[in-house]
Amino acid sequence: MRRHVFTYPLCLLLAAVATTASPRPARADYKQAASYYSQGDYNRAIQELKPDLDKSPNWEFGHRLLGLCYLGVNNNALAVSSLSRAAELKSTAFSTYYGLGQAYFNMQRYSDAIASLNRAEPLAAKEGNPGAERARIQLIRGAAYYRSRRYADAVEDLQGAVRANASDWTLHSMLGISYFNLNRTDEAIPALERALALKPGEANAKDVLGKAYLKKGAQALSGKQYAAAVQALTKAKSYDPDNGYVDYNLAEAHLFQKQYPAAEKALLQASSRLPDNAGVFTRLGLVYEKQNKRDQALKAYKKAYELNPSPELKEAVDRFATKK
Repeated sequence: MRRHVFTYPLCLLLAAVATTASPRPARADYKQAASYYSQGDYNRAIQELKPDLDKSPNWEFGHRLLGLCYLGVNNNALAVSSLSRAAELKSTAFSTYYGLGQAYFNMQRYSDAIASLNRAEPLAAKEGNPGAERARIQLIRGAAYYRSRRYADAVEDLQGAVRANASDWTLHSMLGISYFNLNRTDEAIPALERALALKPGEANAKDVLGKAYLKKGAQALSGKQYAAAVQALTKAKSYDPDNGYVDYNLAEAHLFQKQYPAAEKALLQASSRLPDNAGVFTRLGLVYEKQNKRDQALKAYKKAYELNPSPELKEAVDRFATKK
């Protein structure tokens, strides 16, 4: 799955310049640096700011703007340094803590990212579009929770992020995988299917979706819902065609419905993928026996006995061997 790298939105910075800039003890042309930033000319903005910050080290807005410029050139370490200084100077700007969250996330310092975004959240109410800013927080924080394997927390944020960014396949994928890890299989499946609809063939979503349908099929099998098990396991096979355990469980569902040819086909596929699994060959022997395919049954029982000698398998081998 791709990693998001976040940069602070230009339009929000311009709003911050207009409404939250503190008085400058240095030159009166501080807006030039903001203008360079708005044009995406971050390096010139940085050069404009540095001399003034040397003269005025306690200039909160200057440190904030410098940090966001560093974020714009993907220098996350210096962004953290400048934005942290703005925070030390008691910044009350949403952009300070949101920018810190972005920079920490890009550095894979997920706990720090979450802490910074938590500080940004109450300040979002002061922005021009609080709902959009909350969605931005949820997007990064949800991804940070996900990377930290804090799946329950990730779900809460990712649900909101998905509502605001419905076309982003990575969000659907992270949400689906989080559901799966929380054993919320029925919720994982539609989220992962949406991720695949947006990005067909995406390997991670496809792999977990196969596992989710396998789990759903195994649960149906355990509950003796054999038709539902076949349906779920057939879907699992479409996403994970080389998984022998899918074939094995599918064979079980067919077997309990007395669909012996279908069970045989599934077990033959399972045996090629799980050649050392005695249970597969034991079941294959039983399926052959049900179809009165005695030679094949004996061969399958012998193979199972070689893999796992037991009195029950010995009895099955002897029973067929003496009747030849």
